[in-house]
Amino acid sequence: MPSRPRAARRPASPTVVVRAALTALAALALLLGAAPAPARATAPTPTPGTTPGAVEGGSTSPLVLVGFSGVRWSDVSEEATPALADMSSGALGTVAVRSVFTAACPADGWLALSAGRRATDFAGTSAEHVNAPCAPLAEVDDGVQPDFAEYREIAAAGSFGAQPGLLGDALAAAGTRAVAIGPGAGVALATSTGEVPAYVSGTEAGTPAAVGGYVQDALESGAGVVVVDAGVVRDPADLPGREEPPATSRAEQVAAVDAVVGAVQEAVAASTGAGSTTLFTASIADAGRTAHLQFAAATGPQPGGGDYEGLLVSRSTRQVGIVQTTDVPPTVLALALGDDHGVTGLVGAPITSTRAGTSVAERVEKVRDLDQAAQAVQPLVAPFFTAWGASQIVLYAVATLALRRAWGGPRGRRRVLAWLRTLAVVYGAVCASTFLANTIPWWRYGDSTGDHLLAVTGAVALYVAAITAVALLGPWRRHPLGPLGVVGAITAGVLAVDAATGSRLITSSLNGLQPVVAGRFYGLGNQQFALFATGALLFTTAVADRLLLSGRRRAAALAVAGLGLVAVYVDGVLGSDFGGPPAMVPAFGLFALMVAGVRVTWRRVLLLLAGTLLVLAAISLADWLRPVDQQTHLGRFVQTLLDGGAWQVVERKLAQNLRILVGNWILSAVLALAAAFIAFVLVRPRVLGVPVLQRTYDRHPALRPGCVALLVLLGIGFAVNDSGAAVPAVGAMLAVPLLIATCTRTMETLGSGATSRERTPAPR
Repeated sequence: MPSRPRAARRPASPTVVVRAALTALAALALLLGAAPAPARATAPTPTPGTTPGAVEGGSTSPLVLVGFSGVRWSDVSEEATPALADMSSGALGTVAVRSVFTAACPADGWLALSAGRRATDFAGTSAEHVNAPCAPLAEVDDGVQPDFAEYREIAAAGSFGAQPGLLGDALAAAGTRAVAIGPGAGVALATSTGEVPAYVSGTEAGTPAAVGGYVQDALESGAGVVVVDAGVVRDPADLPGREEPPATSRAEQVAAVDAVVGAVQEAVAASTGAGSTTLFTASIADAGRTAHLQFAAATGPQPGGGDYEGLLVSRSTRQVGIVQTTDVPPTVLALALGDDHGVTGLVGAPITSTRAGTSVAERVEKVRDLDQAAQAVQPLVAPFFTAWGASQIVLYAVATLALRRAWGGPRGRRRVLAWLRTLAVVYGAVCASTFLANTIPWWRYGDSTGDHLLAVTGAVALYVAAITAVALLGPWRRHPLGPLGVVGAITAGVLAVDAATGSRLITSSLNGLQPVVAGRFYGLGNQQFALFATGALLFTTAVADRLLLSGRRRAAALAVAGLGLVAVYVDGVLGSDFGGPPAMVPAFGLFALMVAGVRVTWRRVLLLLAGTLLVLAAISLADWLRPVDQQTHLGRFVQTLLDGGAWQVVERKLAQNLRILVGNWILSAVLALAAAFIAFVLVRPRVLGVPVLQRTYDRHPALRPGCVALLVLLGIGFAVNDSGAAVPAVGAMLAVPLLIATCTRTMETLGSGATSRERTPAPR
């Protein structure tokens, strides 16, 4: 075990640190500037009176959009729903229909198509919405949607910036003839004034055959866009408290939707432009209170060229087989007006297809799997965090006793410390294992929550055992910071690789992104950012400590700066995380200053914060300059800023954080007290009688700066992220067990008979 050098090297000068920082910034600029930055030109604006659907710079094709609600892939079979099953000849997918509230009503789905953003017809709060029935949609009266003015008022009072009527205005401005069949279609195609130029009421189109006839007539008369409301499916077993159950069963309602889809399919096939017509079918709302991934399928030409085949995908989700309701309006505009339609204010992206060579059986299995995994994990998330948090408290209590008592003499003491160290590493290994468990399709085992709990627990335990073995059996096992660095590196590495390869592991995982929530579909969310950044910082601490113990202070400072640069790049660019870099840059910057031996003053702290803003601006601007289909959340935020909608995003995130804190003030108070206690222990271990931590600090010069940087990281991460309360809690669940393992190893190296009650010698 190497000891601290008696003759410490001279601290690195501030000039050296500044040079290192400038070098890191230059490297970051090179990394982000590798892709050529295309000139940003304004897209041509469609001119009224042009040929329907014709816009210079993009090919167009007629589109028939059939919308309905409450239909999932589990409802589809060749026997019960032959028309929906026949859509498997094209591209298949699922729709995340999340709107303003947890469960989307039919009106929410149609308004999302109209506005290109989340919108609702309900003016109350989330708590009131839980038991409120979904309101029926009114028929268009004398060419006007009667409730549209109210819809726009509700949207204007919301925080999503929705403008119902955007789709209708764009089609009308381009001179594209659009026909709406049914009340939902009337909402989707209404202009901002509520006018619907061509409308067929649900009464007129009273039968599936009649609907098919109107669709064929519209296509043969030159309509560029035909939207059909195929009906509503409401689940009698899952309705809000005040909603009357439907008169027919769920299966009968799905069969009615299928009949309309079948009639539309026949109409498209019989129309004069059958080969060039796109048929897009999608369920755009939930069947009750429980959110699901809904049915989607498309045939015919797709945006950008080629035909729909394989699995649906969009730039907004970057998940094969998952799209959003807000992706449908950009798809309509791209098909009807061309790729360069010039319409702004949309948050989604055109829906295309991928994996054309995939067999029908594989496609169906994929889309069924997506909703099955999403539903299987939902009831397990809250119990997982409750059990994980409670068991960590038990670990802290056991560690406190084990480190302060000497049971069974020297031999018993060695055994207790060895078991405690192993147990602490096991706890640290859980974090990465929750993601790796998704390499095993555990959601397919059994049908009940209990079956899924057993399956996912087994998958997590398998990876926990593997990670623990790597951490405790490798050549680094004898170094107190070895397991801390290895588990930190594995955790950060798993998330980095997953972010770079499509975010497959974190989707529908215990500690990951939930597609039915539709907050984020790729990259690193708040919990994943907390684990990635904490893991990267722990690994950096272990590396810096080895360098400091060998007397290489300058190399240690450069290592912290370099690893911090890589971590910021992974989180901000690969992870598409806007709230991560503002926490990571000052944390790693402060860590580098402390490791370099530079005195931390208020002036240098302010310079560090200013540098953080510059780095964040550089990353965001570089991302914005990339092609649109390659941009992440950072680049899109710049565009939102230019469009004047940035404050709405900030306001929504602040409101969400405040709701979490105020909504459960007891939990918030407990978390705040726990965070303050842990921070005080890490900074002043002697005051609260934790000399073993002070002794570990004395023997490992990078550990205290690493802990200070960790507190800065988690504190700023809490402040700048929506749902930021999860950041310090999740980060501590990785860091604290590994710090316990480090302290335990320190006690072992000091001698099995020593306890933390012994007086700690003053540091040299």
